[in-house]
Amino acid sequence: MLATALILAQASNIQAQNSTEKGIEFNSRVHNFGKISVAEGAKHCTFEFRNTSDKPIVINNIISSCGCTTPKWPKKPIMPGEGGKIEVTYLNDQGPYPFDKSLTVYTSASPKPIILRITGLAYENERSMKEMFPMQFGPLAVKNYTIRGGQINQGNTKRGNFTIANLTGKDVKFSWGKLSPGLELSLPENGIIKGNSIADIEWKIDTGAKENWGNTKYSAEVLYNGTKAENKITVEVMVIDNFSSLTKEQKNKASMVLAENSSYNFGTAEKGKPVTATFNLRNTGHSPLVIHKIEHPKEIKVKAPSTVEAGSKFTLEATATPAKTGEAIYTITLITNSPNRPLVNLFVTGTVK
Repeated sequence: MLATALILAQASNIQAQNSTEKGIEFNSRVHNFGKISVAEGAKHCTFEFRNTSDKPIVINNIISSCGCTTPKWPKKPIMPGEGGKIEVTYLNDQGPYPFDKSLTVYTSASPKPIILRITGLAYENERSMKEMFPMQFGPLAVKNYTIRGGQINQGNTKRGNFTIANLTGKDVKFSWGKLSPGLELSLPENGIIKGNSIADIEWKIDTGAKENWGNTKYSAEVLYNGTKAENKITVEVMVIDNFSSLTKEQKNKASMVLAENSSYNFGTAEKGKPVTATFNLRNTGHSPLVIHKIEHPKEIKVKAPSTVEAGSKFTLEATATPAKTGEAIYTITLITNSPNRPLVNLFVTGTVK
């Protein structure tokens, strides 16, 4: 009872705090599930928000403090005045104890992330291994095929953990097949996962092994008893430039991107017929701007320089060939060497008939 009271009081105090960040307003930053049985299985909640700025906002990434908590968020930009939802699934498989999990939300509205939390008190009731680990590799299983590793600076390494389970009563010989360059994964003792047991796996990403930028997926083949599984394990990270060694003076002299227009509305277009959007930008900094990578949907082709001298203007041309009818919102993301704007989002919008 005391633990429950403490959690409820803590949640109440946090909810009383200001829930508005620059440009984005949440109805609440904490969801308290109260007292729940482990036997109830996964629990779900929603955090609603609204764009209070005069520009489109994109949720770039959400990092969970635990693999037991999985967020889903809108991948399309949220236009000024519009709202959206972050849907959260708590697997409720961590055993009977008070829980307090955080979600770190990175948006284009501010360099400062927003922290959301889910809390509650889970009590005992047995659940099967298959319920706790639904994604299978033959006799083995994990909670999710994709592990979200968050943001990492180019040239750095990052580590994390996940759990793999043996759903059968027999020991399984386990190993990794082909790995993406830069990905390392540990193995259980003697390469054996005992029957009806779990093994903790450590992953390590080394971005120095191969240069990647932006959303990068590192994958690994799974081998059980000498058989290659159909599905793979994937660790997904966002790779940005490394500014950790720069002094304040160097940052002030670095490149800086300013967009005269960050969104372009093409009005009404026909499905399958190309439309072109033009964005005028400028490097207002004191050093050359390097565009490491431009990420965009497959419906769009982009033309832009890879390097822009200090003080120079440049144009980004995006040609979209809409594949579906209805409202169209395409996000173009520039990964740059600007310490103040390593990620620049541009939007192409319109209606397709």
